Amino acid sequence: MSNHENPARWERRKGGFTLIEVMVVMAVLGIMTTLAVLTYEGVGRRGALQNAAFELQGVLSAARTRASSRGHPVWIVFYPTATREGLVGGPGAFLVVEDRNGAFARAPFRLFTLPLQVDDMSGVSAVTFLQDYSKKVRFEALTPGRTDVFGAPFSGLSVQTCGFCSGSAHQAGAIGFFPDGGARFVDGGGAFVSTTNQSLAFSSVEGDTQYLFAISGPAGYMASFAPDRP
Repeated sequence: MSNHENPARWERRKGGFTLIEVMVVMAVLGIMTTLAVLTYEGVGRRGALQNAAFELQGVLSAARTRASSRGHPVWIVFYPTATREGLVGGPGAFLVVEDRNGAFARAPFRLFTLPLQVDDMSGVSAVTFLQDYSKKVRFEALTPGRTDVFGAPFSGLSVQTCGFCSGSAHQAGAIGFFPDGGARFVDGGGAFVSTTNQSLAFSSVEGDTQYLFAISGPAGYMASFAPDRP
């Protein structure tokens, strides 16, 4: 058998690709481009969510440490539906409040009269708006009511967007870290919440990924969990 290719076949190849071959290549490239774009967008969403979750985790840990080292309560006030323009219709916001003289511990309802901006006079030391994360992150639990996510000491804790938040006009709530290392929760009406363990949740705006937090009141202990699927 000859090892030489048919000269006529070689001449056809030298002339270039056929229309069918070009169409097949273009179709393959189109599919690969679409998959690459979807993958990139998915990574971007997960990255924004992870960054927001890590920031909140850092804020909570820092608040607990500062309360112990400085000898006064430090509060994190949550507005799960806030934007820069108001308290409803958005992905949420939270602010850090230094309670230097214990005024908010005595009258926690005053926490919800504070401005959503840094204001040293009132004790607001930092404000974070989730819309700044490319509008990809929000306060919302994708699996509200699920009780099999957290382990000890949070076994049986229900997943919630903000377990201690309440309000008719808008949702609000606060966590106060105290010098003794413990934490207390306040609802949107300014009343202390008796339930000692509470949960928070971040999710992507597309509703395909969530990041969960659990906080223990007595010990001020915090845990986070990012399930692979909602």
